[in-house]
Amino acid sequence: MERLKLKKGHVFVYLALLVGVLLIMVFTRNLAGRGSGGDASPSGTARDSLKIAIQISPIGVSTHGDTLGGFYYDMIRQMAQKEHLALKIEGFTQVTNALSELDSGKFDIVISDIPITTELRDKYLFTDPIYADRQTLVQLTDSITGLPPIRTQSDLRGDTVYIAAQSPFMSRLRNLSRELGDTIYVFQDKHYGPEQMMLLTAIGQLKNVVVNEQTASSIAKDYPQLDISLTLSFNQFQSWAVAPDKPQLLDSLNVWIARFKETPQFERLVDIYFNEKPIKM
Repeated sequence: MERLKLKKGHVFVYLALLVGVLLIMVFTRNLAGRGSGGDASPSGTARDSLKIAIQISPIGVSTHGDTLGGFYYDMIRQMAQKEHLALKIEGFTQVTNALSELDSGKFDIVISDIPITTELRDKYLFTDPIYADRQTLVQLTDSITGLPPIRTQSDLRGDTVYIAAQSPFMSRLRNLSRELGDTIYVFQDKHYGPEQMMLLTAIGQLKNVVVNEQTASSIAKDYPQLDISLTLSFNQFQSWAVAPDKPQLLDSLNVWIARFKETPQFERLVDIYFNEKPIKM
């Protein structure tokens, strides 16, 4: 498949996307250099800081004016304050790259919209689910009728969808293709995460992008030309991935997460970042 070519009128949008991603990466790396949360206790020294990778998206981490925010970003930082933990946080766009760095030991935890598939469960440890979400198709509506070109899953027969490279969504798309008895062509983008791919869809550079529904809802409210009505999966548990050699960290994380989910702070984050309350696990 040919590499995407930007129209002249969209170059500025592309540059804005690139600058936005770079700014988040710089901000999070500066934060990593200083550490985040915690105190001067033995578990809060720089040497013992938890190394966190968070996906750049409205649910993960993104810019809000001149500050960083995001449901997962705020959640892990507030948890760290309550549990007296020190954090080193970095942003990323591609889940596959972050998981590779989890394998190499660069990160202890990867925080993203990661559905717990059989393939991933065999390779990584996963926290208890944070909430449940499902995959949805993002597409441009017709400028005249206001309707999307694809209205049912059956309409995807012989068509192409776009996902981030090595996305866990690939498993569901293979199953859907078998259910339909026809091929769904999948283009795996090596450069962009879900937020960037949705924005490129909004300007007509991509079509049929598959992302999680909560992420889609957060972005689509600012882009009325996008349709996110067609869901492609049932609700799936969304969890954080932990390095396979850190079962004790997993146990501690599950305790911290369960404790935090019972606090008013967690409910406030849900109210801030979700258009509709997700299915809490």
